[in-house]
Amino acid sequence: MTNENKKPTKKVGRKRIDIDLAEVEKLAARGLGSTQIARALGVSWSTIDRNRKRSAEFDEVIKRGQARGVQLVTDALLNSATEGNVTAQIFYLKNRDSDRWKDRTDVNVGVKVSIRDAMEQARLRGVTEGSLERKTIDVNPRKGADNKGKLPKRNVSKKHIDDE
Repeated sequence: MTNENKKPTKKVGRKRIDIDLAEVEKLAARGLGSTQIARALGVSWSTIDRNRKRSAEFDEVIKRGQARGVQLVTDALLNSATEGNVTAQIFYLKNRDSDRWKDRTDVNVGVKVSIRDAMEQARLRGVTEGSLERKTIDVNPRKGADNKGKLPKRNVSKKHIDDE
């Protein structure tokens, strides 16, 4: 057998997909995410993700495109605001100088509440407003041999109060 009879060896694996980096940067500048860029280029998201992981340049192209898109919109907003667009002026000032140009005013009210005083006032209010029924709860432990370390039982008696 001679070398002429041997077939050329094929490369193993799938053919590599070449992606135009300029197009990726342009799409990223328009605000598209990885999935949308993949659809626009006709490849799968995993292809974009694999290229990002494989090549620092690919990832940098996407970041550069995103930054360029933000810069274009910022410039357009500033131009619109300086040309008299009131909505653009308000938006710009609220985002750039939010300490002076915000819709809300933060108000901190310091109130100290005593639970004991609140409970006492509630108790007095219930008696003076003529509630129909008042409960008396005896929480003192019973003395005697049947207690044996258990929690005391509560005796509840109901007293009716006439409306005045």
